[in-house]
Amino acid sequence: MTARPRKRRGSPLLLGLALFAGTLGAMYAAALLADAVMDLLGVVSGPVRLAAKTVCLAAAIPAGFLLVERAFLARSSRRGDR
Repeated sequence: MTARPRKRRGSPLLLGLALFAGTLGAMYAAALLADAVMDLLGVVSGPVRLAAKTVCLAAAIPAGFLLVERAFLARSSRRGDR
């Protein structure tokens, strides 16, 4: 006989909110980091600063999503062990 698929613990709404907040936080941190690096390098050109910020944001969005997803999955699997 086949076993029923086990329902994962955790709220999909909570995961959605965590992903949204994590992505926004990653975008904010990436923008601050890009500005700080451009200030340290002494770059004053607007298009160069915008390009650097765009590159940082493009890298930060998937990174923030991945970090939140892994944290959420680790938390939900830890709860299943109890």
